[in-house]
Amino acid sequence: MKIRRDGKAYDGGDATITALGQVWEEVTAIEYGTTQEHQKNHTIGNRKATSWSMGKIDHTGSITMMMNQAVALEGACGGDLLSIKPFPINVTFVDGYNKVVNDTILAKFQSQGREVNTEMGLNKQYELFVLEVEYNNV
Repeated sequence: MKIRRDGKAYDGGDATITALGQVWEEVTAIEYGTTQEHQKNHTIGNRKATSWSMGKIDHTGSITMMMNQAVALEGACGGDLLSIKPFPINVTFVDGYNKVVNDTILAKFQSQGREVNTEMGLNKQYELFVLEVEYNNV
């Protein structure tokens, strides 16, 4: 599994994903991040910025899982992943300094579908509608 957190990639060999009361063993990748609007402020008579301000915070994310994991989830929710209310996803892994990191993502599925090809191990990347990310929580 690969983990991409705020643009930095981590080896996910020892990663654990838990959500909806279960360990999701068939996740092959998870990516999430946070951005915040920034703006330069100018005053009359000065061509250079005199200060700056911050605006909205936005979160993004996606999860890639094997098709058997997705089919099991669809079976549990009546076939419609989009109908599942926002739920916490806990991502636990060891970083490059052997520190255990746990992040919690509050999200819901924003997409549903299939990607069928001739390769072994069918998987699909699902876009998440992310409401909140708690980084390094205990």
